[in-house]
Amino acid sequence: MDLRDPTLPGRIHRAFDELRETDPVHGIGDGRWLLTRYDDVVEILKDRERCTTDIHAVRGYDRTRPFGAGSDLERVQEGLLINLSGQDHRRVRGAFTRPFTRASVEAQVTGLVERLVDDLLPNLPEGGGEVDFVEAVSRWLPAQVFQRLFAMPEDDLERLVDLLHQDTVAIDVLLSPELVDATQLAEAQAAFLQLRSELDALARARQGGDGGDLLTFLTEQHDAGRLTWDDVLTQAMEALAAGTSTTMTLLTGMVEAFAEHPEQWARLRADETLIGPAVEEALRYVSPALSMGRVAAVDFELHGTQIRAGDVIQCGVLPANRDPRVFDEPHAFDITRSRRPRPDGAKGAPGQAGAAHVAFGGGVHTCLGAHVARLEARVVLERLRERYRSISIEPGVAVLHPTLLIRTYASLPVTFHAG
Repeated sequence: MDLRDPTLPGRIHRAFDELRETDPVHGIGDGRWLLTRYDDVVEILKDRERCTTDIHAVRGYDRTRPFGAGSDLERVQEGLLINLSGQDHRRVRGAFTRPFTRASVEAQVTGLVERLVDDLLPNLPEGGGEVDFVEAVSRWLPAQVFQRLFAMPEDDLERLVDLLHQDTVAIDVLLSPELVDATQLAEAQAAFLQLRSELDALARARQGGDGGDLLTFLTEQHDAGRLTWDDVLTQAMEALAAGTSTTMTLLTGMVEAFAEHPEQWARLRADETLIGPAVEEALRYVSPALSMGRVAAVDFELHGTQIRAGDVIQCGVLPANRDPRVFDEPHAFDITRSRRPRPDGAKGAPGQAGAAHVAFGGGVHTCLGAHVARLEARVVLERLRERYRSISIEPGVAVLHPTLLIRTYASLPVTFHAG
């Protein structure tokens, strides 16, 4: 599999299907592996004995220092929750968990999301018609949510969205350095540093204040000795980037899935109780994060392939969520899937007959913002269900940005039918 192949997005599921059966530990470069089977992905995501998330454990990392030795950019990368391990991860995640619990999100964020979605609805054709859903809704909503949660200036949304998209490119260098050219990396680094500088100024202005926003909350954790100042800035950047790009993909992919499966939209229109299961099925079906990385901490063998300490293991979230061993008819979009048992007869996930998707990862690194993403998808679905009889799309019109670890849409023209 050549991850630089421009035709790959159009045939990615066929490629993953083949790898899953013939080469489940697939080499994507020297010392880099892609896992495509659900059970392997779940196992490695949770494994803290054989694997780590410390990027310094990557073989050759301390020699090459791709983000610049001692630089602000390197400190940001090292401090990301996805790259922290052990005691540091427990300390930072523990200090930033409270605002993202299910209860806190439902109580504190629901009203905000509902207002923002309602403000965006005029961008959609009330009486029906074609519109680019990315430009109308999904490009803006996730960024607006986190912009408000961090109380960032509201008159600079478009620039913030552009910065957040650019900085996801830098993450791809950890997948495989040759996948990101020098110009892309330079632009991503500049975006990282600009955002960090702006957040630094805002955080210092908030320090000691009594605002109820997330940036003030992080400064309070710093003043209480739970976080360093680098932690404050890094966690703000990670929440903004992850909470924006992945949810944008979820919202767009969810609408695309319903447009391609009109019988599922009819089911949803007939049964309001399917909204929650529909969001979970969209998470499985879309899988905004293509993969999540781990670093081998020791030598071990998997399916006859020898993995050495220092190797990078990409846990393929998207192919795992389409594994036919675990999900019956995996390429079907089915909002009643929670009622389906696993084909292999293994015990189902809590509250459902079959397996749970891994769209938010697994283990101690399960996505911190999962409840916010679910909330945004739920409210969008509620509003669209009330407003439109059906959704349709022309085949092949979706355009994806060429990022790898976090796939994002450039456009999605869809037609809404009122009634």
